[in-house]
Amino acid sequence: MVAMNTFLQSLRFQPNPFRFLLYAEWIMIATCFSFAVMESFEERQLPIQHILVLGILSIMAALLPNGKLLFKAAYVAVEISLIFYGATLGYLHVLPTLYLIVLIQSCFLFETTGRWIVAGVSFCLFLVHQIRYVQNITLLVQADDRHLFWMHLIAETLMFGLGIFFVVKLVATLLSERQIKERLAIAHEQLRQYTLEVEELAAVQERNHIAREIHDSLGHTLTAQNIQLQTALKLWQRDPNQAKLFLQQAQQLATKAMQEVRRSVSTLRADAWEAPPLEEAIALLVDDFSQGTGIPVAAQVNVKTHVPSKLVKTLYRVVQEALTNISKYAHATTVKIVVSATSETIRLSIEDNGRGFQPDWENLTSFGLRGMRERVMSLEGVLWLQSEPGAGCRITAELPLQLPNGRKQDMPILQ
Repeated sequence: MVAMNTFLQSLRFQPNPFRFLLYAEWIMIATCFSFAVMESFEERQLPIQHILVLGILSIMAALLPNGKLLFKAAYVAVEISLIFYGATLGYLHVLPTLYLIVLIQSCFLFETTGRWIVAGVSFCLFLVHQIRYVQNITLLVQADDRHLFWMHLIAETLMFGLGIFFVVKLVATLLSERQIKERLAIAHEQLRQYTLEVEELAAVQERNHIAREIHDSLGHTLTAQNIQLQTALKLWQRDPNQAKLFLQQAQQLATKAMQEVRRSVSTLRADAWEAPPLEEAIALLVDDFSQGTGIPVAAQVNVKTHVPSKLVKTLYRVVQEALTNISKYAHATTVKIVVSATSETIRLSIEDNGRGFQPDWENLTSFGLRGMRERVMSLEGVLWLQSEPGAGCRITAELPLQLPNGRKQDMPILQ
């Protein structure tokens, strides 16, 4: 019982993968059937055996086995046996051409070696039928016409051999194209999934960045403000003037906290932000920065060409991150922003006169600088950072206005 269940489970079938080939097979079978009908009128006898053979071949052409190799080989052997049996009945000289159907199906069932084995067997059996046909018809051909008969027979044999060759090559090409399309579809789907994962990862990194900024800046500011308020409450009855100083400091911290909130909200909104013109986008950042810090910013935007929205957003985020770092660490009194463009590239420079620092070229750990670099490199641009203690800082980004296919940037990020 177990063996029977295993055998039945192995009997799986699949439809013919190419409908037009199936229709071609049915047309060949229908042609053979028409010959059988015509011969039945001459013989005044219905060719039941031929009809059964053609009917079974029609069904087998539509359903191909999809199991073990042994089952596939048995399937092909049954088809070949049916055709050979039908051809030996003596009615149909055209029936051996149905070996082409078996050959087409074998291309779906076997690898290259198996296909050529079926092709060889089919050609050999066709030669057997040709020999039997010659034995039966030679006596009926007049001596003067025998050379024409042999020319026709040789041409027919050659055409069948060429037909076998081209069928194998044609079906192999069709299967190869289908496999390539399937692999491309799979690769496209994988690429789409990777793109979604990259976008999700970028969003997570951005959220982590914002969370870290809020914790480090706003959390610290509010903690300090809470300490100032607690101290002012303790001194209020004993020394009102001293308590007033602590309240003033708490007010300053509240102002700073509001600036941090505005900066965080601006960063969050930038992800769903539709890029305005570059000059307008930078002007918005400069106004917010100057109002929040009191540091004057000289901005020069000299761009006469159209800047794609992706570049505008990247430049916007670089300027935003740079101004954030200046307000938190630089202790600068002036900031200068210059944007210029050529027909091929756009260049951004952000310079301050702050206290500067000594970059650690080997271990760059600043999340903000890494974010700038990743944004610029994602558009095949380059980023330079120049700074020394007491000499301010300059950040320069250069991006191509049009991204050539396959272009790679392998240039230093920090200088």
